[in-house]
Amino acid sequence: IHIKYKLNKSFQILIKMWTNKFFFLLPLVCIAVFATAQPLPSPQPSQIDCWSSIEVIPDCVPEIFRSITNGQFGDVGPSCCHAFLGLDADCIPQMFIFAPLIPPSRRLRDHCSKTIIVP
Repeated sequence: IHIKYKLNKSFQILIKMWTNKFFFLLPLVCIAVFATAQPLPSPQPSQIDCWSSIEVIPDCVPEIFRSITNGQFGDVGPSCCHAFLGLDADCIPQMFIFAPLIPPSRRLRDHCSKTIIVP
């Protein structure tokens, strides 16, 4: 019985010691977490939003797909180029998700930059 009492007393002291440490460290950890927290990223536009500005130009989407599939970007007209250059930077990776290694968007952007002058 005497050993059991000492064990219980030691356990109680240990619990009290860790509880004090926990409640001392908890506010410090919360301050550190909130002080280093990053703002939430802005939502990326959906693929529908990205394609909508190009779809309003007649034959723009087929021109882009033809140029990507055959590698000849000269077939993309000025109005389509203007719409393509006006796309949000977050749209490009979403629109050309099927070609991650050789991004056709870079070649299309180069062509369109030469075709029209953006103010």
